[in-house]
Amino acid sequence: YLLKYIISNINNYNDKELIDFYNNIYPQKKKRLNKYQNIIKLKQSIVGEILLSKLLKKIYNIDYKDIKITINNDGKPFIDNHNIYFSISHSNEYVICVISSKQIGVDIEKMKDINNNVKKYFMSDNELKKFIDKNLFEIYTLKEAYIKMKGTSFLEMKENEIENIMKSHKIRFNYDIEGYIIAICEKI
Repeated sequence: YLLKYIISNINNYNDKELIDFYNNIYPQKKKRLNKYQNIIKLKQSIVGEILLSKLLKKIYNIDYKDIKITINNDGKPFIDNHNIYFSISHSNEYVICVISSKQIGVDIEKMKDINNNVKKYFMSDNELKKFIDKNLFEIYTLKEAYIKMKGTSFLEMKENEIENIMKSHKIRFNYDIEGYIIAICEKI
């Protein structure tokens, strides 16, 4: 069992580094990147792949060029030829990549107030009653990491209650970056 992560700021990379790495990205990802019109989103995605490359090299001594990324039926990528799961998330200028020998999901978010209308999208009726303004951003971020781990849609956030997720998954929160929260959800 192994879980490792790395966080970086997109501003730590110059355009040449990003373009050079873009040329090495696996075809399915490159196809998605080519659709981006927002330069920040493009940089975030390329940095995510750079972080994946760094973790693979450091932890497993695997070269990014030698991996085979497979997309499962839920649209969740994993490194097929090494049975390594990974997840990448970004918020503003920060990007995080996690790798594990088990299914994993990560979410990073800049903390802000969550209004009542938004709560209804990710919390069940039971949770709305139970968690009145308590740890709402943690709940949101954890549920986001959970659906990334499962490879399912945002619509399933509401259906999966936080208590059930916590019973069957290993959960970690990280507050190392001021004003941001990171949630990591890993299958037990």
